[in-house]
Amino acid sequence: MDNTAKRREKAHRIAAKTFAPDEPTIYEDENYMRDLMHALNWYNENASDKDRRKWVITYLAKTGQKDAVIALNSATDFELRSLAFMCRLTSREQHLAEREQEKMVTIISELSNKYKKRKNVVTKVVEAKPVVSVQDRIEEVARKHAAEFDGAIDDFVINKQSEFSAKNYLLANAVSAPVAKRIGESYGKLIDELNETLEGTDKQLVEGYSHLTKRELKKFVIFVETLRDDCLQQVQHAKAGRAPRKRKPQSPTKLTARMKYLKDYAEFSLKSVKPETIIGSDEVWFYNTKYRRVGVYKAVGGTLSVKGTTILGFDVKESKMMTLRKPEEFFKGLAMGKRALNGALKKLTTKPAVPNGRINEETIILGAF
Repeated sequence: MDNTAKRREKAHRIAAKTFAPDEPTIYEDENYMRDLMHALNWYNENASDKDRRKWVITYLAKTGQKDAVIALNSATDFELRSLAFMCRLTSREQHLAEREQEKMVTIISELSNKYKKRKNVVTKVVEAKPVVSVQDRIEEVARKHAAEFDGAIDDFVINKQSEFSAKNYLLANAVSAPVAKRIGESYGKLIDELNETLEGTDKQLVEGYSHLTKRELKKFVIFVETLRDDCLQQVQHAKAGRAPRKRKPQSPTKLTARMKYLKDYAEFSLKSVKPETIIGSDEVWFYNTKYRRVGVYKAVGGTLSVKGTTILGFDVKESKMMTLRKPEEFFKGLAMGKRALNGALKKLTTKPAVPNGRINEETIILGAF
């Protein structure tokens, strides 16, 4: 009997004695990758989350990794998924290549560090009631939804097809843009791996996916790419449906804090009203002392406001300004009321122009009504 046959017989004997008779067997031969993929699919189909967690904890306990037992017991079911399968195969004395063994060590190390740190942080600030960061919350929600996507991928691998619609799932569950983005990005490596398999440049990948024909592999690539693209589309959909942020209303004093204007003009005994009165008014009258222009801003469909040194919300058709040939006569005995200013402006014969909304250091604010 050759060595390969002996190994097969030993593996069958161990499996039949200790574990369920239909659990998959992995041999150290040219069919290793095929056996491994079959085993992972079998465990994914038949094992519960409770089983997977038990396999990981049992393996860690038997190998003397007590600290890791405590840390990984806090990990999510999704995080323990692939590790559990490899722990189960190792406990059953099934062959695992060096690459898979190194992957086990890496996952255990990363999860141990992650949950040890989390435990230390909670211990130090437990009295301060620590708040989970936004990124951690996004990651947690993304993992929960990604489990449905992974299930669809497993279904495709086993049945060579899947009825799962990522678009419908994301819409039905109102998945937010950051979460959808995180889910979509997580499948980038798988897509690269599948494309590399199609190119045939990596022999191990080709062996690993040998249970799929080239046509089925191409359909698999399209399926995973669709999952990713639907996630990216959900990002845009969620952003478009998001209500604009409500801005806190600012006080008139704050809105006009940067406005530059002339407080008084002694030559004609003119004084500016406070710029705060512009906010919410229907009309604002002004006089530019440098160019001798008097005018009015009239609101359109609402009231006037201010941004910096500019008046906002005025009607360009109704608002106007006119040059004074004899300003001293215009302002002589003029009451700074709305009716008086309108009457005085109507008597002017100079050509009217449209004001640009700017108020500067040479402008008197005659009134706001």
